[in-house]
Amino acid sequence: MIGRLRGFIDSINEDKCIIDVNGVGYVVFLSNKTADFLKQLPKENWREKEVSLIIETVVKEDAIELYGFAREIEKIWFAELTKVQGVGNKVALKILGFFAIEDLVKALVQGDEKSFSKISGIGPKLAGRIVTELKDSPKKLGIDVGFDISAAQSLNKFDDNHLAKDALSALENLGYRKHDCLKVINFLIGDNEKITLENLITSALRELSKNKF
Repeated sequence: MIGRLRGFIDSINEDKCIIDVNGVGYVVFLSNKTADFLKQLPKENWREKEVSLIIETVVKEDAIELYGFAREIEKIWFAELTKVQGVGNKVALKILGFFAIEDLVKALVQGDEKSFSKISGIGPKLAGRIVTELKDSPKKLGIDVGFDISAAQSLNKFDDNHLAKDALSALENLGYRKHDCLKVINFLIGDNEKITLENLITSALRELSKNKF
C-alpha cells in the first residue's frame, strides 16, 4: 500500500496527474482543488522542485488506483464520503473539489441537501443519503474545522422559527458573524421562549458586545 508519494510533476490533467518518483511515473487521481494546489508551481519548475501528496490506495479486481491529497484532512473525508452507498471514489473527489472542508462540514450538520445536489452526478436521493449518514461524522471524527458545530446545528432548529431567523438576519446585516449570532440567539431563546423580536435583537447586541460568544 502506498501512503505518500514524493517526486516531480510530469503532467497534470483535469482529474489526475503523473508523479515521477525515481523514474517511475505514478498516475494519481485528484480533486480539482488538489490539482490547483499543484499548479501553483510554475511548469518550468516541475523538474526542479519535488512535491508531496498524501495517498489513498484503492485496490480493485482489475486495477490499483491512487488518489492524492494535499492535506491529511482531505484524505480523511475522502474515506468518510466513500462509506456512503452510491458515492464512489470519483464522486467523492467531486465533492472535495466543490466544497472547502469547513463548508462540507457545515452542509452536513445543517442537512443542506441542496448544496450536494449542485454537484454533477449527485441527485436528490443521493444528496439526502449523504447528509443523513454523515451528519454525525464531524463530531465522531473529532476534526477541528474552525467553527462551532453545535451553532451550525442550531440553524436546523430555527427552520420554522421566524423570530430567530429574523433576528439572525438583522444581526448579520449589522456585520456580526453567523455562527456567533446563532449561539447567542440559541442562548437567549432557550432562556426566554416568549421573548419578542425587539428584545431578542437588543439582548443579542448586548451579549455580542461583551465578546462572550
